Amino acid sequence: MFVSKRKIKGKDYFYLEDRVNGKRVSFFLGDKEQVEEKIENAFDELVRKKALENTKKSQKESDLKVLSFSDLLALERLKVDFEIVKDFFPEGFESFKEDEFVRYAQGSASVEGNSLSLQEANIVLTKGAAVAGKKIDEIKEIENMKKAAKVSSRIKELNEKAVKKINAAIMDGFKEKKPGEYRDGPIFIQASKVKPVKAEEVEKEMKKLVEWNQKGKKHIIELASEFHARFEQVHPFRDGNGRTGREILNWALQKEGFPRAIINLENRQNYIVLLERVQLSKQYYKFSRFIVSCLEKRAKEIEEIINENKKLIIGKLLKKVKK
Repeated sequence: MFVSKRKIKGKDYFYLEDRVNGKRVSFFLGDKEQVEEKIENAFDELVRKKALENTKKSQKESDLKVLSFSDLLALERLKVDFEIVKDFFPEGFESFKEDEFVRYAQGSASVEGNSLSLQEANIVLTKGAAVAGKKIDEIKEIENMKKAAKVSSRIKELNEKAVKKINAAIMDGFKEKKPGEYRDGPIFIQASKVKPVKAEEVEKEMKKLVEWNQKGKKHIIELASEFHARFEQVHPFRDGNGRTGREILNWALQKEGFPRAIINLENRQNYIVLLERVQLSKQYYKFSRFIVSCLEKRAKEIEEIINENKKLIIGKLLKKVKK
């Protein structure tokens, strides 16, 4: 997004511009005296235009089962807003991402019973310090979330090797759990009617799941959501399946320009109930609704950041006028 200046019949005129799906989109701002008056409305219109055009493209290219046009529009608006924060506030964006990761890591671990608070997890992740009164294993679980994120950031394509690497990072230091190795015995999901596949079928089911993930034209939200629901039903490892699955889910979202979906104690009950429901019915694609709800919350947070800093954004646009 940028402001350009064009000379027409000896007079300078200004435009707010951006590229949308390979095409240049322009909003006329008038001459020098009119720019400041018109640019805020033009900015809002350009953001809406980008989200709408991206939505139309996404709808055309995807085989949708759950997501409506309004869902897609909200998701594309989230991506546009997220990109704006990244582009206009690079230093602040790094802090934003660090805070996001702390909340994600603490949330994902807490779903599995880890007792570290958000503040305690922040100390572990940002200071590398231990927390008095907490078990070493709980601290290690939080530390391993960071290791897993580093591993997933280097993944180009999701395959069995990548899945095993993420689990190996998640379970680093828990040698008895055989990190990164498929389980060789039965496993049970507590308080659930869902039965994971038999140990002897894990390798075959994971191979099928990875191949399924690489086919079709599903929208990334539906694809990543369904993969997560299927993966958790296979439960391929002795431990760390939930954290591994949530890291894979967020790897897929981030690869497509979304922020992380934060699953924590606040939405844990809905997460567990819906996950079990879609697994029992085999309607895995319906898990998309939960991920959409997580991202809707992120969208509100990011939109608020932009609204609070809109004058700063506009000021930066006006300082760098392209001729």
